[in-house]
Amino acid sequence: MFKNFVWPAKLKSRKFWLAVVGAFLLILKEGLGLEIDGEAVLAFAAIVLGYIFTEGYIDAKNL
Repeated sequence: MFKNFVWPAKLKSRKFWLAVVGAFLLILKEGLGLEIDGEAVLAFAAIVLGYIFTEGYIDAKNL
């Protein structure tokens, strides 16, 4: 399963970095208690998930 897993390639992935930024945003809001609007977090999460799923679908079709 992880035979072809290469960290340098993952670190160049826009999908990976968007997921990291999304997780960081949630940590800022929930973990540190910063006042970030919940609707803004949900809107960002929806955009990130839409992008990740779309790019994943395109990547899967190219295999």
